[in-house]
Amino acid sequence: MFSFQIGMTAPEEEEASSAESVALPEDVKAKLQEILQLLNQDISQLVQDAEPIRAILKSLKGQLPEPIKEMLILAAFIKSRQVQVLRAQKRLADRLQQEQAIKRRDDLKSLVDSTRAKIDSLTQSKAELEKTKSSLEARREILLKELEQVNQEIADVSNSLSELPSALQRLEDEKHEQARQAY
Repeated sequence: MFSFQIGMTAPEEEEASSAESVALPEDVKAKLQEILQLLNQDISQLVQDAEPIRAILKSLKGQLPEPIKEMLILAAFIKSRQVQVLRAQKRLADRLQQEQAIKRRDDLKSLVDSTRAKIDSLTQSKAELEKTKSSLEARREILLKELEQVNQEIADVSNSLSELPSALQRLEDEKHEQARQAY
């Protein structure tokens, strides 16, 4: 807004301004400090009422070096730039709003991307789980057939075991018969 930066000067200007400030009386320095405090307030308030700066500037008439006086006059008559200041504030507010909207959009996009990644992961997991389930069901079928075969073999062995006493008895009877015939 100003053609100078308050509180920031080039090194050469610092030497000149510090030499000038040393030459200024203490009451002038105090008044300049008051102006500095006024300049540090909200610019919209300063644009509305720069009268305090003008009043201090009038009281310092003839006591300020020309470069300081020129800069302070710009600040004292900032009211003439009220429209530009208000437009600049509006642009800054609009830019802040736009940046916040972009940040919200980016946050939502990140959230959507994260959710999409979770959905893809779950979809992939579902396919893997279905494949594992099919594999386990096929293995169960094989094991059931094997179990059926083992059960059949057990039944056959049990059947053979149950016939064994009668076969032994028959053979025992045959042996006795043969032994009796041999006598």
